[in-house]
Amino acid sequence: MSNYRSGSFTSGYEEFLRKSTMEVDEAIKSSVVILDTNAVLNLYRMKPSARREYLQVLKKIESRIWIPRKVADEFHENRLSSVSSHVNSLKKKSEAVSQAAEVLRAALRDFYKLHSLADGKSNEYLTPLNSSISDITGAVEKEITDFDLTPEKLLSRDPILEELALLFDGKVGDEFSDEVRDEVEEEALRRGKEKIPPGYVDVQKKNVEGVGDYFIWRQMLDKAKSGKESILFVSTDTKEDWVRVQCGLPVGPRPELVREMRNTAGVAYYQLPLAVFLSRAARVLDVSVSQDTIDQVNARGSEETRSVRNSHERHILERVRRLAGVEAKLDSLRERLGNAAAESEVADQRVRDMRTLLHRAKAASAGSPEGTENREVSRFATDLDIAHLNLEQNLNRFRVLQHEYEELLAMRDSYREEIELLQDAPLSFSQSQGVWG
Repeated sequence: MSNYRSGSFTSGYEEFLRKSTMEVDEAIKSSVVILDTNAVLNLYRMKPSARREYLQVLKKIESRIWIPRKVADEFHENRLSSVSSHVNSLKKKSEAVSQAAEVLRAALRDFYKLHSLADGKSNEYLTPLNSSISDITGAVEKEITDFDLTPEKLLSRDPILEELALLFDGKVGDEFSDEVRDEVEEEALRRGKEKIPPGYVDVQKKNVEGVGDYFIWRQMLDKAKSGKESILFVSTDTKEDWVRVQCGLPVGPRPELVREMRNTAGVAYYQLPLAVFLSRAARVLDVSVSQDTIDQVNARGSEETRSVRNSHERHILERVRRLAGVEAKLDSLRERLGNAAAESEVADQRVRDMRTLLHRAKAASAGSPEGTENREVSRFATDLDIAHLNLEQNLNRFRVLQHEYEELLAMRDSYREEIELLQDAPLSFSQSQGVWG
């Protein structure tokens, strides 16, 4: 509960205040520690030395670890693909470095040719540069050869999974029942529409496919209610529905999360990025965590941020492309609607003309001998029927085009709204940015 004191300027606003070093250290030492999916999957993207250090930290808090069932689900779904994507990323970066190195070598050779340097002088400059470039490309290639995991190896034996199975045994939450799952899913969608954190960012992008974050949060709330212990959530997620941003920097969890945890379960809620957690845990738990390990986690966070940004931009461009297609169809339909309207007016005028001619023919035939004018009446009556049929066909064409036009207008407005929302949405931040309590 909040330590509210009447008349206090800060009491009751604890969720907005940065936690003291002592409070965070105590949370690392005594709180239930919950890991998000990517915080666990990061083990599959680390060098062996960093992986060992991370596992040592987890072993230090083994008795207090708890894993939401949704995290376990996502982990097993993405375990192999996370390794595959990391290996492919390393290979692409190595290729990019090699290509850049060749471009640099070629540029240097061209430079010395341009300045007509003698071969001996040219080699005197190029040899140390080539040696430095080779050292760089060699170091990059070593990063790939030193990485010890592949999907194929993990299929036969997964040493990380073996370690985690021991660490997390008996510490994974239960599945929701079908009835509760339906209720939680409905609540996630409602909160998504109303932008209630956490999880609304994914729900707004993916609808029911984006309810995972709220499932994790709901399972965390249930765990806190049953255990009545403070929660420390270690996460790599830096989206706006998890992280509070001030002056352009993430400074801690969203106040709404702290408040909801306190009001629902009566316990404190702490949230740290993985890199910050490992750095502080090294000191608090007296375990070795090198700067290289912290740098690897931070580099991964930066890479995920770039990936989010690129995906975000691709999403906007795709919507812009679709909007342009809709606008082109609307332009074409406007012309066709104009033509259809004009044809309908001509057909309507034809009906009025035929009706007038028929009326005159009937009037003329009234005083004439029987059969003399009947042929004229019959002909105009037939022409009027044909004119009516032609008018109805033109009006039907116009209605179909108008319906299609209205549907495209609604689609255009929807795309415009999506683009505006995407352009206004802030992107994620690197874990190394900001000041975390």
